[in-house]
This record gives sequence, C-alpha cells and structure tokens, in this order.
Amino acid sequence: MQTEQIQTNELHEIRTEIAALRSDLNRYTEQTYYQQATSLLSDFRDNCADAIVESYRENGCDAIGKEAGDCPMWENCRPVFGALFGEMLENIRSGELSSDDIETIRGKLNALKAHAVNERCVSCFSEAENQLNQQLGMLEAIGVCRISPGAGSAVPSLSEEKAASFFSDALGSPVRIQILKALHNDGKTFTDLSKLTGIRGGNLLFHLDKLQKSGMIIQRGERGEYRISYRGYEVLNTVVELVQKLD
Repeated sequence: MQTEQIQTNELHEIRTEIAALRSDLNRYTEQTYYQQATSLLSDFRDNCADAIVESYRENGCDAIGKEAGDCPMWENCRPVFGALFGEMLENIRSGELSSDDIETIRGKLNALKAHAVNERCVSCFSEAENQLNQQLGMLEAIGVCRISPGAGSAVPSLSEEKAASFFSDALGSPVRIQILKALHNDGKTFTDLSKLTGIRGGNLLFHLDKLQKSGMIIQRGERGEYRISYRGYEVLNTVVELVQKLD
C-alpha cells in the first residue's frame, strides 16, 4: 500500500510538472507570435507609410472633388482637406492615434464646416466625414488606434430613445438595407437604385423617404443622386459588426 501511495504521489507530481511545462510553452508561443506580429506590423508601417498616407489622402480628396463638381472654390478647398487627412494619416509612422487626437481632428473638420458658404458645401462635408471614417477604420485595422471603447461600461448611461432611433423603422426592411449597402462607397441615382432593387416609382420613393427622414441618406439637389450620410455610414457598419458577432 505504501508503495502504491508513493507511485500515486509521483504520478501526481509528474502530471503537475507536465501541466506547468505546457502552460509555460503556451505562454512562450503566444509571446513569440505576438512579438513576430508586432515586428511585422512595424516593418509594414516603416516601408509602406508614405504610400498609404499619399494614397488615402488623394483618394479622400478625389471623392470629395466628385461632390464639388465644377465648384470654383474646390481649388482652394482641396489642399485644406488634404492637410486634414494628412495630419491624421501621419500617425501611421508613430503607430499611435489617441481618442483625443481623433476628437481634435473631428473638431477641425467641424470648424471648417461652420464656415461653409453655399449649399454645395453640405455634400462635400458629408463626403469628408465619410472619408474620415473610412480612414479611421483603416488605421484601426492596422493597429494604429482603437476607436471603439468597451461597450459594457457604457450600458448604464445608454439612452433608450436615442438607441431605438438608430434601429427604427428605417432599418426594418431588407430593401432599405440593400439601398444603404449600395450607397456605402458611391452615390447612386434614382434609376441606379431602381435597377439594383428591382423596385420602381412610388414604391422606391417610399423606401428612400424613410431613409432620408431618419438621416441615413441625403440627396444632392432636387433630383440629384443619393448619398449615404455620416449617420447612415456609422449605423450600417455597426450593423455589419453586430451580424458578424451573432451569426
């Protein structure tokens, strides 16, 4: 009996040591992978920063330029938007963009918006916000910043009315989700949306009116193309994340 007890104790000690070794090995492996990933990401930033900054800055300005059209002020506005995008994108080099930095940049965009001089500026600034959010999404994806704080801590202060307004009747139809998806990257005319959805006339206007009244989309001029708004862009991307998590 004593011999069996000794063997049992020894077996228990061996198992404990094996478990400890496995834990150490897993921890070492995780640290190694993390270090490798961090090193690769750092190299990526160093080698590609110039190209990324220039590309996203120019693409953002080009998208706003489509909204500006033949506006005589665009020649002066383009370098202003370019400088704003460049200020944010330059953080790729340092690998860090804080929430305060983001708020500062948004504040500068709002200050520019406050000095808008004509109706055409509305479309330009809406697209500028759209481009800014896309660029922030890219920065978050490569680890330069983390935009979304932990949701759990914000639950107690959540406004029920405000939350419900984001997921109101405007999003209660697959057709309206389809329209938002179609407008996510580019504007579309009524004809374009009619072909895409297979819905015509008053039926399509019904869905577009729902989205406009909820602030999800805007229309350029009286019969111009439809564009997704900043609100619509953020809500649609939030819905995408929600579906991915729960699917």
